[in-house]
Amino acid sequence: MRPVFYGALTMNWLIHHAKRVVRITAGIVVVIAGVIMAIPGVPGPGLLTIFLGLSILAVDFVWAHKLKTKMQDTAKNAVDKVRGKKQP
Repeated sequence: MRPVFYGALTMNWLIHHAKRVVRITAGIVVVIAGVIMAIPGVPGPGLLTIFLGLSILAVDFVWAHKLKTKMQDTAKNAVDKVRGKKQP
């Protein structure tokens, strides 16, 4: 015999996974749009859009979080180099 709250647990599980599927799909679409915008001649902030897509995917995937962190460090080092600050 199933517990009384079985339906609520099933619905919560379904909602959680539906949100996850939507989040992953949105992240992939944003990354693909960023890659397209990064092509020379195509207008738009390509790298910024890729970073946004990785931020969305980082909620669910460790590899996306690591790549996003690497992009942040690279961007910070480039800005520091342009500003003339010393690298540690």
